[in-house]
Amino acid sequence: MNSSVYIFGDLSSGYTQYPNDYSQSIFKVFHQNSKATTQIAIHREGDLMYYGYIRKLEEDCFIGLCIVINGKNITQIDSLFNIFENVIESMVKKGYLIHFNDKGDITSTIGKLYENKEEIDLITSNLQASFGRLEATSKNLPPVNYSTSKNSITSFSIQDDAKDIIKSSYTNGFTLIYKSKDYNTAQINSYKGILAKSHNQIKELQSECSKLKDEISSLKNKQRNTLWVSILGLITIVLLGIVYVNVINPSEVTKKDMGEFVYYGPMQNGEPNGTGVAIYHDNDADGRLYYYGNFTNGKRIDDNAIMFYKDGSYFKGSMDEDQWIEGLFFDVEKAHFIGNFQDNKPWNGDWYKHVKEQTIKNGK
Repeated sequence: MNSSVYIFGDLSSGYTQYPNDYSQSIFKVFHQNSKATTQIAIHREGDLMYYGYIRKLEEDCFIGLCIVINGKNITQIDSLFNIFENVIESMVKKGYLIHFNDKGDITSTIGKLYENKEEIDLITSNLQASFGRLEATSKNLPPVNYSTSKNSITSFSIQDDAKDIIKSSYTNGFTLIYKSKDYNTAQINSYKGILAKSHNQIKELQSECSKLKDEISSLKNKQRNTLWVSILGLITIVLLGIVYVNVINPSEVTKKDMGEFVYYGPMQNGEPNGTGVAIYHDNDADGRLYYYGNFTNGKRIDDNAIMFYKDGSYFKGSMDEDQWIEGLFFDVEKAHFIGNFQDNKPWNGDWYKHVKEQTIKNGK
C-alpha cells in the first residue's frame, strides 16, 4: 500500500509537525473539530485519503497521527481505532514522544518533533505495517464528487453505521468519528492501575516525610548550640525539598522492592541509578528507616547522603553502602558528632553536647 505518515500535535513547546509541509492546514481542521478524548479524522484531497487520529493529552495538549494513502479507500472502519490505539500503547510503553506521568495521565515533554527522528521512524514503520494489513479489503477510490465542498465536515459517533461513515469518508471533505470511552487498550489500563497504586504509596511516603519533619523540628528544642540549630533546620528544609521534587513528585516514579528495602527513584538496566529513596522494612535488623541519596548500579554511594534510623538518630555525609565515611552523626539523647568515621563510629572530629539552656512558661 502506497502511504506516508505524519505526526503532529500541540506538545510542551506548542504546535509541531513532522514532516512539516502544506498538510498543516488539514491537521488544523482535524484539531479544531476534535470534541472527544479520541477521534478519527478522515479527509479526501483528490486521490489522496488522509486517515488521522487525535488523542487529547493533559493541559490542552494533543498528539496526532495520520497516514496518507494514494487511490485507496479503507472499508474496515472499525479497525481504525484499534490500529491507532495500539500504536499509542506502543508509544507510551516505549516512551516514544509521549509517556505516563505519576498519576497515569498521558503527557509529553518533547519540544520539536524533528529532534526525535529515530523514534518517528519506528512509529511510522509500525503504522504503515498495520495499515498494510488492511490493503486486501480496501477499495479503489470512486471519482471525486464535485457537488460536495472539499471543506465540508460531517461528524459521526463510533456507534453510527459503518456504511454511512465509509461513504462520507470519500464523499465529504472531512469526516470526524468521535470516541469518548474505552479508548485505552487493556495494557494501558493495567499500567494506569499500577501507577494509581504507586501514587497512593507516594502519598503515604509524603505523610511519613511530614511526620519526619515534625520529629526533627521537635529535636531543635533539645539543642543549645545556635549554629547547630540553623544547620539542622537547613538540612531539614533541603532534605524535604529535594525528596519531594526529585523523588516523590518527579515526572515519572519507579518503585521496586530490592529485598533489603523498597526503592523509589530512577532506574537503569533494572537497578536503582540516580537520586532516590530507600525505605527499609519494619523488621530491619539495623533499625534503619530511610536512606536518601545517590544510587550507582544499585549501590548506595553518595558524598551527601542522609540515613535515618528508627531511634531518631541519623547520619548525613559521605557513604559507601552502610559505611559512614565523613559527615555528621546526630544522636537524639546525647549529642552530635562532626568528623570522620571508622566502622560507623566517630574517629576524628568533634562532639557537641545538647543540654537544657532555659525553661520558659507562658512564653516567658
